Amino acid sequence: MRSPTPARLALALVAALAAAALLGGAAAAAATEEAYVTLLYGDEFVLGVRVLGKSIRDTGTRRDLVVLVSDGVSDYSRKLLQADGWIVSHITLLANPNQVRPKRFWGVYTKLKIFNMTSYRKVVYLDADTVVVKSIEDLFKCGKFCGNLKHSERMNSGVMVVEPSETVFKDMMRQIDTLPSYTGGDQGFLNSYYADFANSHVYEPEKPYTPEPETQRLSTLYNADVGLYMLANKWMVDEKELRVIHYTLGPLKPWDWWTAWLVKPVGVWQDVRQTLEESLPGTGGGRSPHDQLVVKVLFILPVLLLSFGYYQSCFQTNKELLNIRSLCAFARRDRYKYKSEEAFPSYSVMGVSSSAFSNSNQRVSHLPLFNN
Repeated sequence: MRSPTPARLALALVAALAAAALLGGAAAAAATEEAYVTLLYGDEFVLGVRVLGKSIRDTGTRRDLVVLVSDGVSDYSRKLLQADGWIVSHITLLANPNQVRPKRFWGVYTKLKIFNMTSYRKVVYLDADTVVVKSIEDLFKCGKFCGNLKHSERMNSGVMVVEPSETVFKDMMRQIDTLPSYTGGDQGFLNSYYADFANSHVYEPEKPYTPEPETQRLSTLYNADVGLYMLANKWMVDEKELRVIHYTLGPLKPWDWWTAWLVKPVGVWQDVRQTLEESLPGTGGGRSPHDQLVVKVLFILPVLLLSFGYYQSCFQTNKELLNIRSLCAFARRDRYKYKSEEAFPSYSVMGVSSSAFSNSNQRVSHLPLFNN
């Protein structure tokens, strides 16, 4: 048997590497058929998106992370998210057709554009104020549209599974001006569009339905609302099985430092924030170079004010001491002046008048000088 020559060994090695590359490319292509998606309208929620992305990556996923950004997001924030591993995709905003709505809902209908992300077979959408605490890869097995019921029989649009379809998206756009929205935003519209959603089967990863249903309901484990936690000061489901925590309370977002004192589940979000890598200089742990400058200014400003106050106090004290010394000097000077101008005392003051002296002299003049 002939031993393989070095040339044949080299060819075999090249062939093996090429095959591995092809397999790896196929695996990568398969992975990019599904994606996690979130939306960002401005820089206010950038830290939320960073923490969300870190929490997803920590589950070991190999799927794409896509953030849809509008014109309100700065170039720096886009570069930061790209450095974190997000695929940053620019989108134009969809106008909100509702005249009666909260001001903050001016661009929320843009969320409907995830139904038109046809470059992916399926996407899992998560709001920027959510955090993944356990793998949710099984959500990609869910039906064409999946969401979670909250507030009685209302579907919450903070966590959704969507099978993108141009047909569905165009149908939504056709009805966008006519379907009512109880919230004045995308969530109310979706509840009207999927009017029978409350009657959908609950999604169970281990029990797939055949044929695949159009809609399925997600359990609270996939969209645990901190608002519900605060009602009883505990989770109403098994905390160990939680998959996604949703910080829905408007003024109590987890990136506001003081919320950790009021809402215990914020600690979960903060734990993830502290592990953020320094994707760009000064951004480790969720820090921001701009915010650090503000913190330094806010720290130095009180010190300067205290120093100025202390200086003013010392100056005022010295001024008062100077005034006291001046007053004492004036009193002494006035006293010396008074003494210098004081006349010598007259005899009348001593009890003997000048007239008495004159009368006495007259009497003396009539007396004889010598006795005969």
